[in-house]
Amino acid sequence: MKKTTRPHVLALKASAALALALSLLPAGAVTVNSTYIQNSATEIRGQLGGYARPTVYVNQRACGEPSPSAYACGPYTISVGTSFLQGQENSYGNYVAKFIIAHEWGHSIQFTRGINKRAPMQELQADCVGGTFAKYAQTTLRYPSFIESAVRSARAAADYAEHGTPSQRDYYSRYGYANGLNACLTRI
Repeated sequence: MKKTTRPHVLALKASAALALALSLLPAGAVTVNSTYIQNSATEIRGQLGGYARPTVYVNQRACGEPSPSAYACGPYTISVGTSFLQGQENSYGNYVAKFIIAHEWGHSIQFTRGINKRAPMQELQADCVGGTFAKYAQTTLRYPSFIESAVRSARAAADYAEHGTPSQRDYYSRYGYANGLNACLTRI
């Protein structure tokens, strides 16, 4: 005897398959604009403001960089571009922009404290600081964990000489996430 499937059962199976497929897709990237960036800076200041208090400039090339990306050029200046940060969010996931700003905040802390390490350790220490903010955002600000997205972004920006290898960027971002700011500043 041939088994027949009723049309409503097929429709339910198709609906369930579609729902499962959609749940596996990455969520839409948040919109990165000046308000999002300044709100992120306020959140980062909540954790790192006792170490450095830079102003975050948006789309102004405040550090004289050739195109807006993400750059710290002293204890008081971080310059970021919305297009760059939006591209990072689109490519790697929500809240990666926060990690990148926290990384630049790490450089402001280095300027404030007179830390000048040889390449790539200067950048890797800033990755470590970014990792501490990812943990703070998750545990204190109640964001969903975004350390995996942040690590993918950091790995993609590895250039070996200046920023370190992909595995180094991965390690130091996770090290900060696991061990906290004091470990970043005293053990790296």
